[in-house]
Amino acid sequence: MTMVDRKVCNAATGKKSTSRCYICGATSKDFIKLDYTRDVNFAALEFGISVLHARIRIFECILHLAYKLQVKKYRGRKSKEEKDLEDKTKKEIQTRFRTETGLIIDMPKSNFGNTNDGNTSRRFFENPKLAAEITGINYELIYRLKVILEAISSGFKIDPVKYERYALETARIYVNLYDWHPMTPTMHKILVHGAVIIEKALLPIGQLSEEAAEARNKHFRCYRQDFARKFSRKDCNQVIFNRLLLSSDPLLSSIRTVKKRKAETFLPETLAMFVSAESNILSENSSESDEET
Repeated sequence: MTMVDRKVCNAATGKKSTSRCYICGATSKDFIKLDYTRDVNFAALEFGISVLHARIRIFECILHLAYKLQVKKYRGRKSKEEKDLEDKTKKEIQTRFRTETGLIIDMPKSNFGNTNDGNTSRRFFENPKLAAEITGINYELIYRLKVILEAISSGFKIDPVKYERYALETARIYVNLYDWHPMTPTMHKILVHGAVIIEKALLPIGQLSEEAAEARNKHFRCYRQDFARKFSRKDCNQVIFNRLLLSSDPLLSSIRTVKKRKAETFLPETLAMFVSAESNILSENSSESDEET
């Protein structure tokens, strides 16, 4: 269930509005109330964090915040001067990103939505100082969001207590600086409910990503176009399903060569949130001694 997107999460939990949190039911007006008492739907925690799309959604949240930074209006009526100022700021940010980093942001892309994809968001957070300079958003906020995204996508076990402390402090920085622009539901979920989701997950949260399902989309299109029967929708899906089963066979997967990825070092703040190896050994020893007694 961690591979589903937000539309499925809203449908499964009965939330009709996309701006409402499907875990606690809070709306965008309540996201800035960090002391707000929330009734958490624990059944919704099994959907995970959606690590792959979380980076893109937070990246877009920062961009939209930067566009409105001079107007300081989230929604509601805007004068023509305010709309023109917002459009001018957007074009300036897009131009600076293209000339200084080579990134094409928030531009339409034929057949694929827009250019705000995973690679663009990843490069955005690689240099938080330059991103803060171009967008005008607080550097500490962007840096802390980078640390959180790095931690949840690492695949290592995270200490929920340390994560909650760091995430709530990040949320307070956001609310103190930009209380006129509420968080997006994704940012609210990561900063406010992230610790509970990590604690309830059976595996490290970075291993419960939808990346595997997204990586198969290109294979799905290839199988449908070149190998499936087109005269029946049922037969077409059956052929695609059989090929997906065939290509995911454990024996074939063990023979397939895996590309080696370049190892990257984690930030000190990210390492501080991981569960240390010593504590893992102590917990295993204590559990073994309890079983013996």
